[in-house]
Amino acid sequence: MLDVRPIRVESLGEKLATELRRRIIVGDVPSGTRLVEEELADSFQVSRGPVRDAIRILRSEGLVTGSGRSAVTRSLSEADIDELMALREAFELLAVERAIAVRREVLARDLRVALVDMDAALAARDSSAFTTADLRFHSAFFAAAGLTRLSVLWDQFRPTIEGLLHASGKRLADLAPSAREHHDLAALITAGKVAEVRAELHRHLQTTCSRLRSAIPPTPVQRENQP
Repeated sequence: MLDVRPIRVESLGEKLATELRRRIIVGDVPSGTRLVEEELADSFQVSRGPVRDAIRILRSEGLVTGSGRSAVTRSLSEADIDELMALREAFELLAVERAIAVRREVLARDLRVALVDMDAALAARDSSAFTTADLRFHSAFFAAAGLTRLSVLWDQFRPTIEGLLHASGKRLADLAPSAREHHDLAALITAGKVAEVRAELHRHLQTTCSRLRSAIPPTPVQRENQP
């Protein structure tokens, strides 16, 4: 029997949240900007319902504070990224260890597929496609682990991580080191070397954390102090 998963269709509210998230993360929408439903609906040419849904999603991710007409954007700080990545590492370690124990062959197969896409993106110097393959690689841990609640937690944090990766990827001139790290990690996972996987994943995510912190746009005060 085929291992077929249902195709999930992204709602309009989720699409708006994706665009607003990107603008907040890269600094196109400054921290403290008030989000007015009527104005956003007119700008995106949609009804207020999807706008309300988008604001709700971003509020759950910590990118919007307040409610109703007092909803304002909140940029991510270095402390936010450190917290986010610490949680990500804890989730991924649990997921990958579980996946190695119960579905290692399935996980190894899914990682190979993601690496093919990653290598193709590297050859094309397509940072956006590389990031998509990167998230597919790490998401495979959760799919293979088969832990429903852990997958729910990953799904909650993944959009913000993806937005940060896309923002930092544009500033990464050479994607080859990251590709090599993923290949090394996949080899260790395939071999079932749990201790080595744990150490390599920690090192890899620490490197990623540094990249994400570098993608944070400067604050107004920092911009004023730049030479």
